[in-house]
Amino acid sequence: MKSFGKGFSVKPGMVSRLYVFLLSSVAVGCCLGFSPGDVRAKSEILVPSASATVYARQPFTHLVVRREQINTSGRIRVSAGDLLLSPQGIWQSKKGEYYLHFRLPLTPGINKFELLPEGQKVKVRYKPLRSLINVNLKAKGVFLFHRDELLPESCVECHGEKVVTPVWPMGQQAQTQCISCHKNIIEGDWKHSPAATLQCRTCHQEGKDPDKIAIPVGKVDSSCFNCHVNKAAWLKMSHIHGPVGTGDCTVCHNPHSDQSEGQLWADGSGPICVACHTDKKDLLAEKSDIYYIHGIIKGGGCTICHSPHASENRFQLVKPINELCVGCHTAFEGLEKGHPVGGHPVQGVKDPRRPERTFACTSCHNPHGSDYKFLLIGDVLGGQVCSQCHY
Repeated sequence: MKSFGKGFSVKPGMVSRLYVFLLSSVAVGCCLGFSPGDVRAKSEILVPSASATVYARQPFTHLVVRREQINTSGRIRVSAGDLLLSPQGIWQSKKGEYYLHFRLPLTPGINKFELLPEGQKVKVRYKPLRSLINVNLKAKGVFLFHRDELLPESCVECHGEKVVTPVWPMGQQAQTQCISCHKNIIEGDWKHSPAATLQCRTCHQEGKDPDKIAIPVGKVDSSCFNCHVNKAAWLKMSHIHGPVGTGDCTVCHNPHSDQSEGQLWADGSGPICVACHTDKKDLLAEKSDIYYIHGIIKGGGCTICHSPHASENRFQLVKPINELCVGCHTAFEGLEKGHPVGGHPVQGVKDPRRPERTFACTSCHNPHGSDYKFLLIGDVLGGQVCSQCHY
């Protein structure tokens, strides 16, 4: 194999046993300084199939083309709507065949591509992957690498096993045969340590066979909690965040890497929360329809008050409501009555407006946002706040 990037080799006996692994990317190399293309020699599209479903966390996939010959008489490109894509890498095998790798941008739904100048067409259905809990990898048309059949010999020449020392050693051999294809999954700023150190088999080894590759689907917490031992404590708590309770950490966390702290796929101070809690989305908008917004929301964010995993307090609050409020509003610390007028209770009695709860700051104040001053639940004028209880 003549390679213009980093080459890898593999043991043929290993790849014959490779198992299901979700599509992430194909190895890329530096583009050459010449233009491939002899329109008389037919191109063979190896992957993806003509009509495939792709699950991926990142909005792109790869197209791999094989040709017997190339020269400078023409250019092979991929048309993607208004884009004209050049190959990201070109390799020649020992047999003299050429392999061209294209990176294809995807948008949710149907994506159509055309290989030029021959006019071969590929249609890909892209389904963004946030969680594995409802993904059927065995469904017809789902595009996966590492099925039971043999990896093509032409791929084996580049995509295989090579022993290297991990950047952050964890006592095992690094699996660079994985990263030769899946390099993109660890390009985020915040990296999961097994991915960063190329210990892919920590999560993706099936049984004791080091060559059986698997991907956790459905409830993935059994994989996560092998290392993150918080599970027992969280599941004993009275208020558990839905993804934790259903056993799918990947709803919020990318198991490889991402751009936000904790490998979150969006900013953990709020944007990731409102992806599900859509009723709070307006609180983060630049121009919100809500007149008064609690400052902490655009300051420290949701997790200043709420635990993203589990808590003993309602709404997964990190402390009981009044304790939480006086952490910032220190003038009211220890106060049981006398606000907003003398003798008025602040805690320790039932809430007339919400009999199932005890009286607290949120009996009169909305902790997120309100159209009324001081985040009150009604207008002070005319006694509209007081009349909620005193009627």
